[in-house]
Amino acid sequence: MMLNARERFLRVMHYKKTDRVPFCEFIGFWGETVNRWYKEGLPSNVGLWTYQLPIGLGNPPTIFDYFGFDKVGGPLRAESCVGDIPIDFGPIPRFIPKTLREDERYRVEVDESGITKKVLKQGVSMPGFIDFPVKNRRDFEAVKERFNPDDPRRYPKTWDRGVAEHYETVEHPVGVGFPGFFGQPRSFMGLENLLKAFYLNPELVREILDFWSYFVIETLRKTVETVKVDYANVWEDMSYRSGPLISPTLFRKFLLPYYKKVTGYLRKHGVDIIMVDTDGNHDALTPLFLEGGVNCIYPLEVASGMDAPTLRTKYGRTLRLIGNIDKGALTRSREAVEQEVERVRHLISEGGYIPSIDHAVPQDVSLENYTYYVSLLRKYLET
Repeated sequence: MMLNARERFLRVMHYKKTDRVPFCEFIGFWGETVNRWYKEGLPSNVGLWTYQLPIGLGNPPTIFDYFGFDKVGGPLRAESCVGDIPIDFGPIPRFIPKTLREDERYRVEVDESGITKKVLKQGVSMPGFIDFPVKNRRDFEAVKERFNPDDPRRYPKTWDRGVAEHYETVEHPVGVGFPGFFGQPRSFMGLENLLKAFYLNPELVREILDFWSYFVIETLRKTVETVKVDYANVWEDMSYRSGPLISPTLFRKFLLPYYKKVTGYLRKHGVDIIMVDTDGNHDALTPLFLEGGVNCIYPLEVASGMDAPTLRTKYGRTLRLIGNIDKGALTRSREAVEQEVERVRHLISEGGYIPSIDHAVPQDVSLENYTYYVSLLRKYLET
């Protein structure tokens, strides 16, 4: 039985017999990692992403091509296991980016989302957040003007009546992705202000969540009601190393009704794989995600105490899993890599699990170790 990437993804996610598990790096690689690997022998023509060149010039290979990962298509040949339909859930028009001040190392800027932050000028790191566009109801009313779900710019220029037929026949998984009910309010207000608002201004929080659930459903409507969609991907990043950024009590009181509303809408229209992207230790929230209609979580960071075999034992087949290969193990010896892959090996054969590094591959992973990991994983997937 030889399957394409779409069939393989769906069969694994539904615990059905398949030729093999998807072979991919789900989140991808930091640019600094690829830059390091050039010094360690990665061919200089291999890029991080594919950018379409003029017809006749061809396209250079990507790091995903180099390792032979499954190809799935997408606007940049989105080489992960899945490729979201490119729907714009951001503010339209964008805020005008501007630099407020800078020195040799840092720049303080306002970005396209209206967030003021301090960023490192060289390399990649978490920015230092300074200010956010929503502090009160008046600010939120102003920001809402930039979130019209019917704005035609939210969809690609090529979107027309023939797009449903196209997505019906493509050979890669087709999905939609959008910011969630913690992630987007945090982008509006900032983490500290949002957490305070749950107690000091709950009416504003509910107003934001009411609007965001409406906006997500209305923005998705012409996709999920016309296109065969295989999965939905909710971005949250609502946990840190020791636990969630929001208590289960607040999640149940504020977020859970909106999860149910949107996942219910998606399932009504045939989208039955609904995944959440959250870093850190989400153990206290996992039952609430399931109650809210989520049935897949990634990337399951090992350093935060997440363990895919333990989650499988606890939740059974109700919870699909992606990731959980410890990036830290890949910085050590081959034996550490072998032990890490062996830890999740039985899940590969059980289904409902796609192995991948537990976040983007960091720059302290050598090309030699990563190549060994890929060869080992390929062997396990094909046996």
